[in-house]
Amino acid sequence: MTTQETSRILPIKGGFNFRDLGGIPTKDGKTIKRNLLFRTDELSNLQPIDLELLAQLNIQTVVDFRTDFERSQSIDKVPTTCKNQIHLDILAANMESFMTEIQKGISDFKPLLMNFYKEMVLSDDAIKEYSAFFKVLENHENSSIIYHCTAGKDRTGVATALILEALNVNWNEIESDYMLSNVFLKTKYQTYISQNPALADVFLVQPTYLKNAFEAINETYQSVENYLKAVLKVDLELMKNIYLE
Repeated sequence: MTTQETSRILPIKGGFNFRDLGGIPTKDGKTIKRNLLFRTDELSNLQPIDLELLAQLNIQTVVDFRTDFERSQSIDKVPTTCKNQIHLDILAANMESFMTEIQKGISDFKPLLMNFYKEMVLSDDAIKEYSAFFKVLENHENSSIIYHCTAGKDRTGVATALILEALNVNWNEIESDYMLSNVFLKTKYQTYISQNPALADVFLVQPTYLKNAFEAINETYQSVENYLKAVLKVDLELMKNIYLE
């Protein structure tokens, strides 16, 4: 783990995958501002000391990508500064079928994950929700923002990659941040993985998953920039004005 990556990790006691996007450099020599964008896993286990830290960071908005069922099983705890709790259900129907397939006892999960990632950027439902997510990001009054799913790696991982692409971050940095989830989630899911090592393909991330999603974007929409601007309707200059220094 690099010094820059270490500096972005929050000392959260009740979470596994909590980090700031601030400090990541862009291709043109700028840097993402600190304390504005935070990616994480579920917030249901946050401790009082965690909520106090997040209040000190002036968290204004929490965006939850989970399904209704996931949310009912694990209810977010938010700091006192939070004014907006926004639910953007990424691929609800797909998540249900995805979990059904996993429970069938199959031994090779990689094709399932590869297809899931492709659906996360091409399906009408996901496009609608990620587009709405960027509208939240483009309103500077919503900062600082926490966004998350259950593990903070797939739906949150794609969201992060799209943010970093919008802010002109190079692919090596994007992939490095994406893979950083494994450092934390090995601990969170070690019991499941030790019982069935094949589940590592589900509970951890692989670079091929994210690459498959972005290759699908390029094949379908010619470029990621075109996808962001024409499909998700992202105002790239506004994003850079808000989040870069």
